[in-house]
Amino acid sequence: MDYDVIILGAGAGGYKAAVHLLKNKKRVLMIEKEKFGGECLNYGCIPSKALIEMSESIYYLKNMPGISMEYKIDMKAWQDWKNSMVARITGNAERQCKSLGADILYGFGTLKDKNTVNVNGKDYTAENIIIDTGSSPARIPGIDNVYYNREILGIDHIPESIAIIGGGYIGVEIGTAMAKLGSDVYIIEAKERILPEVSSELSNAVDKKLRSIGVKIMTSSKVISVSKDKYYTVKTENDEIKSEMVLMSVGRIPNTKNIGLENLKIEMDGRFIKTDEHRRTNVKNIYAIGDVTTGPMLAHKAFYDAYIASENILGNDVIIDYKAMPYVIYTDPEISFTGSVSNNSKKIMTSAVPRALTMNEGDGFFRIYYNDDGTVTGAAIAAPRSSEIITEISLAVESYLNINDLLLTIHPHPTIAEGIHDDFEN
Repeated sequence: MDYDVIILGAGAGGYKAAVHLLKNKKRVLMIEKEKFGGECLNYGCIPSKALIEMSESIYYLKNMPGISMEYKIDMKAWQDWKNSMVARITGNAERQCKSLGADILYGFGTLKDKNTVNVNGKDYTAENIIIDTGSSPARIPGIDNVYYNREILGIDHIPESIAIIGGGYIGVEIGTAMAKLGSDVYIIEAKERILPEVSSELSNAVDKKLRSIGVKIMTSSKVISVSKDKYYTVKTENDEIKSEMVLMSVGRIPNTKNIGLENLKIEMDGRFIKTDEHRRTNVKNIYAIGDVTTGPMLAHKAFYDAYIASENILGNDVIIDYKAMPYVIYTDPEISFTGSVSNNSKKIMTSAVPRALTMNEGDGFFRIYYNDDGTVTGAAIAAPRSSEIITEISLAVESYLNINDLLLTIHPHPTIAEGIHDDFEN
């Protein structure tokens, strides 16, 4: 065989799998059709948070009592900075893989048989194969010439107005940022509320804040058509919206077509690749990780999947356990969840946390879930920088900690994380 492992896709999961395998002396070939780092690093997680950070900084100062300010956004300069920052991250990741001994090929790879991948007209063989081909934006037939996540993060100016089709995490994150940067924002969601994938308690906290900053939210609303002249016209069942830009964010679909799965009769779960608890497909030397498998489409899930698949390739019997798989949505307030809901919970409002008030932020809450014996099972947090706090609860869940363990953990004062401690102080 040419290699021990071929990794189809150099996104978040593929990169992490390669590093782990290379450090364990495996010969690795990485095949990437586009850019090293995949969707997250190049077009999603990283650049979107850069845009959100800019919007938060401006909004923070504009709304701080006693401050008046004028500002100008040079999007070309910002885009240059963003692109250089992304290039630095992806470049470092690629250089690390190369320094550890990986071979990297750019091209579209297809599975030929259980040990062979064809790329650029040439066959390469390996004992094991990991599929990490990621996902792409879902599209609505008949609606074309609109912006998707890649295009909206590459704009050369902040739009006067933007209509966002889809009130999931991508649409709401971008909508929040655009509103804070001065755009008139419309969010159109077919379901009864925005962020339908999270609890209504978390969703309602975001909905309330978005409306307070002027975002027009239209739920239970189906888009009929989108046309473009000087402006876009978005027609729904009950309304007609004119806007400078339209962002389509109605979900993502796994990239599982045309990669040769049918050649091996790999079992599918709808559009997703079916795997067992080892992240192994029905073809025993072929693994699948990240967005092409069922579960949340999160980069850190792909990281975790990569570790599981790699460990099993290394001969260790390791299985997946998503007991504390956190998610974060970078809205206002920033919302996070980990673990599971149980019958018992305690809740305090973010407005009761002194550090939040020093930031002129009081929206949101901390809710910690626990069993009858006090074992922590999860948390839902809507608060500034909740993304930096939720890991404490994930660790508590993974370690079967009791609520008293959180109470007896000394939290520095003043911090947002005190909201976790204060949950159990009374």
